[in-house]
Amino acid sequence: MKKINRLIFTAKKRMKYSTDPAHDLGHVKRVVNNVKNLSRELNLTEKQKQAIILAAWWHDVSRTTTKRPSFIIMPFIDDLLSALLLWRETIRCKFFGNVAGMSTRIIFCKSMGTGKLLTKILLTKKSRVLLHVLQDADTLDLLNTKRMEQIMHITEHGSKLYHYGYKTMIWWFLQGKQLYMKTKEARKYVAKLINEFLNWIKQKYIYNWHIKQFGKKWFDKNIVQAEKLILKLQKISK
Repeated sequence: MKKINRLIFTAKKRMKYSTDPAHDLGHVKRVVNNVKNLSRELNLTEKQKQAIILAAWWHDVSRTTTKRPSFIIMPFIDDLLSALLLWRETIRCKFFGNVAGMSTRIIFCKSMGTGKLLTKILLTKKSRVLLHVLQDADTLDLLNTKRMEQIMHITEHGSKLYHYGYKTMIWWFLQGKQLYMKTKEARKYVAKLINEFLNWIKQKYIYNWHIKQFGKKWFDKNIVQAEKLILKLQKISK
């Protein structure tokens, strides 16, 4: 446990220097909290819980390796690089065993593009639930209002690519893709998340910013979509 805490401390220290506001220490802390909440509802062993929490702390550490993480390239390599960084750190502190190995494999398998193939190679069917929990925990932070305000700043002062990325992110989430989360435990948090998002986006300053950036037609369309999604979720939960 001492070495696990040491690895977590290292991850926290590194994430303090992340220059990516959407993937900073605050984001990682929220993902870790989501992982803990989901893990309580699953029949996991103590070592499995330790492995997934450690993976959550390290899953975005690669974002600290550059001052300007690419909006296009990083999503494809960040998990692979984060897994390698965790693997290197476990060797440095001579931490070997099931927990360290499982944490590294989980992050490897979370990778966009190569994740499905690596999952078949590196994880057993029983251990894939740990990957699913980390994926869901990360997705649940997608529309966190604190994170959204940070991304708003990037969108306003960044390139057109960030502008498009912001619109795409909201569109994707409100299409109901999150209903297909891997764990049923994560699905019940979605309605609450969307309600919080609606209350936030209707605030005067936030509302005016979105109208200025994307137009009233886009704004009204997504508000209607969010309200429809909440009704759909309420029907499913009954």
